[in-house]
Amino acid sequence: MSRYGKLVCLNGPRAGQELELSDGVTTVGRSPEATLRLDDQFASRQHAEIIHVENAYQVRDLHSKNGVVVDGRRLPSGGTAWLSDGIEVQFASTRFRFYDPSATVTSPALIAVREPGLRVDITTRQVYVDGQLLDPPLSVKQFDLLWFLYQNRGRVVSKDEIAQAVWPEAQGDVYDANIDRMVSRVRSRIEPNGDEDARFIQTVRGYGYQLKL
Repeated sequence: MSRYGKLVCLNGPRAGQELELSDGVTTVGRSPEATLRLDDQFASRQHAEIIHVENAYQVRDLHSKNGVVVDGRRLPSGGTAWLSDGIEVQFASTRFRFYDPSATVTSPALIAVREPGLRVDITTRQVYVDGQLLDPPLSVKQFDLLWFLYQNRGRVVSKDEIAQAVWPEAQGDVYDANIDRMVSRVRSRIEPNGDEDARFIQTVRGYGYQLKL
């Protein structure tokens, strides 16, 4: 067994492929020179790096445009996080599972990977709720709204941020009521009880919304 950690791709054209991490720095991005080259149009050329520190691994966001998400939380620009066995790390829209050979757990091949309650795949613009594909799909603007919340899951985003992300053509001239109606429509598709007792999209009154998985 290798003494180095590895990443297993979970989605996209390279789903199922494995990459053994190095003893030093593993670079991640669209650049041809990257150790882990991402076939992902949303990734930056120099997106992130994974650093081997003694017997552990740390991931660092290299001020990428579409970010690095570790265990459901997006890192701040230039931020870092430690990787633990079985954790999910996402670069732009490409997701990986990290495995640590030093962890005293069952072989990764035998670990049951729990499907998150809500999963949004930017490459196919598909949404999965409890592992089930949402059909019919969301409209373009509905998906854009959900994708923005999904990228920033765990963080409260303001209505101004939502307006800029979902309606860039309006240059911020979007009424709060329009945003609230769009959120309500998305909730009606992904929440069993709609606006009542919301499971995923939480309202922060007077400010905006927060997506929780």
